[in-house]
Amino acid sequence: MGLTTVVLIMLWVKDELSISRNHEKIDRIYAVMTNHDNSGGIITWGVTPGEMAEAMKAELSQVELAVGASPFIDGVAFENGSTKMTGAGLFVDQSYFDVFSVDFVAGSPSQVMTGINSLALSETMATKLFGSPKEAIGKSVKWQVFDFHNEVEVTGVYKDFGPYDLDKADYFLSFSYFKQMLGESMHWGNFNASTYVLLRPETDIASFNEQIAGFIKAKAEGSNVSVFVQNYGDTYLYGTYEDGKVAGGRISYVRLFSAIAIFILIIACINFMNLTTARSMSRLKEIGVKKSMGASRSGLFGQFMVESLLLTFLALLVAIVATFVLQPFFNQVTSKSLSISFQPELILILVGIWLLTSFLAGIYPAVYLSKFKPVEVMKSNIKGSFGELLARKGLVVFQFAISLLLIIGISVISKQMSYIQNQNLGYNQSQLLQINASGVNPNQLDSFLAELRKSPGVENASSLSHPLVGLSSSTIGLSWEGKNPDEQVKFENVSINMGLIETMGFEMMDGRAFSSDFGDEGSKIILNEAAVRTIGFEDPIGQIVNLWGDDKEVIGVVKDFNFESLKESVKPAFLKYDPTFAQRIMVRISPQNQQETIAEIDAIFLKQTAQAMDYSFMDEDYQMLYASEQRVSKLAKYFGLMAIFLSCLGLFGLAAFTAEKRKKEIGVRKVMGASTAGILTLVSKDFVKLILVSILIAVPVAWYFADNWLKTYAYQTNLSWWIFAGSGLVLIFIAILTVGLQAFKAASANPVDSLKSE
Repeated sequence: MGLTTVVLIMLWVKDELSISRNHEKIDRIYAVMTNHDNSGGIITWGVTPGEMAEAMKAELSQVELAVGASPFIDGVAFENGSTKMTGAGLFVDQSYFDVFSVDFVAGSPSQVMTGINSLALSETMATKLFGSPKEAIGKSVKWQVFDFHNEVEVTGVYKDFGPYDLDKADYFLSFSYFKQMLGESMHWGNFNASTYVLLRPETDIASFNEQIAGFIKAKAEGSNVSVFVQNYGDTYLYGTYEDGKVAGGRISYVRLFSAIAIFILIIACINFMNLTTARSMSRLKEIGVKKSMGASRSGLFGQFMVESLLLTFLALLVAIVATFVLQPFFNQVTSKSLSISFQPELILILVGIWLLTSFLAGIYPAVYLSKFKPVEVMKSNIKGSFGELLARKGLVVFQFAISLLLIIGISVISKQMSYIQNQNLGYNQSQLLQINASGVNPNQLDSFLAELRKSPGVENASSLSHPLVGLSSSTIGLSWEGKNPDEQVKFENVSINMGLIETMGFEMMDGRAFSSDFGDEGSKIILNEAAVRTIGFEDPIGQIVNLWGDDKEVIGVVKDFNFESLKESVKPAFLKYDPTFAQRIMVRISPQNQQETIAEIDAIFLKQTAQAMDYSFMDEDYQMLYASEQRVSKLAKYFGLMAIFLSCLGLFGLAAFTAEKRKKEIGVRKVMGASTAGILTLVSKDFVKLILVSILIAVPVAWYFADNWLKTYAYQTNLSWWIFAGSGLVLIFIAILTVGLQAFKAASANPVDSLKSE
């Protein structure tokens, strides 16, 4: 059981360590990161100015190739005759395919993005649009997002991205066209692209980072942005930053489960060691005879180690079979597609686990059993030493301390997840649909929204420029009277339509929302509370701010709403009226007859766009921000239960052996009038003492790690005392139940049977 758990965790860890590392030149591929030194601290982004790649290639000798890429763009609509579909992908330059490993099935990788109107499609998308990859080459297709559209030629088709790719692009379009789309917005003060560099083999990364730190500051006067590079293969696992430096990320989960696997393996090995040494008396005569016949200590040591190797090998075979059986369930929990494939690398890992487990489980019993002297053995003069007893008790304390750590950890994670789910986000998530608006013609948006509102099950509908969950479209282009010209402050920039505030259920703290009753609203702006605090307005309504050179009047203040996970505090944001940027349509529906309402909305969408509606519920999207934590919580529960079960299994065995060893003593006590309760207390008390020691050790350690984990959230639950007290009581109860079964069996036995002579 221990090895099955270890193999499953090993598959998960191996998969995590492989993500983003499947490119041939991965050791030399680096992502360019930017540190923005704002009034609220340093914010680290993987976004750069669009000119960054070209400038780095031209000016830095260490850069062999540089790639410019747009941020991942969702909802681009492609049209080939009557066939329409949406996709998510990137605008890239030709260097992308020289740096990253993309496997083409049609077209030439060296020529795929040479023209401004070039298009590369995934195999699946090419098949859906044209029937097959070969048929797609050389064909024209129209694409559109917002009010941008173009006709392009398919120059390449590549294999679909696999499980180890982070950005599974359905398409690649020309980065030159992306620059043309942005026009004057493509400058050194606007961060609108990702940059990747292929460094020469001899490059010293630390020196290179020192050299490029001021790269953007040299281009943009007054910039507060510094630059560094991070290996592209590390960006998935090391994606958390503090004060401009890498501070962890998903690697913490890898370390956590690796530690759990090691602890579970140790617990299983402790059981083997404890029970083997505890039952050593049954092998004394065998050892004595062999030593009398000339067997050496090293020979006996080898015998016991071979026994451990054989037993562990058989256990590993059973564990591999169990892993195959449990794979579908484990994949469902982890949202992965893990499988055992007996490749050389995996076989070496399994052999390593086998040898390590055999050594850990067998080394102490082998040393202990092989040291007995034949004379003492034959005289039955062997008594358990104090050291042996201390070691056995210490191992029990260790394994139950680990079990308690897991119980407390599971409780803290569950409490924090519950706290997050019940937190007021500043708007009403229930019955709120989010629809991908990529297929909606911008000129017909107003009529489309009006038709939606006529539907009986629709309470309200509007549009906005970006998905609200995980919103990331910030700008430093907002200024106001009295602002320090040397200070750069980032504001989240949200373009909305009429009725969006009412549809979302945002609460106006002051002023009003956008309304057609007031004429042109393009010169107006609404701030959130965080923005008002940042600017320092005491009476914000009627104040004038300047956005990208245009004066805007503040007409309202909206209550802070969370658009990121609760690991982050609410950032300054503003809402401006601009219906031309409509990436998402928000629809508030009635709780009654939801399926009928959604079907009616889908029919309206299909009539408008000639394609199926891509939608999701807002509360589900928000929960996706915590998908990793939810999976970690669920996995921790299963592995924690396994650790507790294995610990109790070992305790059950020791209690059984103790009861057997003290059988005559218990029989004498019963004859002398001892009660069943007294016998239960006699057998159980020593084990309960060990559990109490485990609690004293584990509680402060658990509090330290739990407190540090909660600090990663801006909004966090409190560490209640009952979590620690309750977890300790649960562990004591489980231990007493485990030992008590054996103690009751011993106490209930007929003393006549116990006192019979052999």
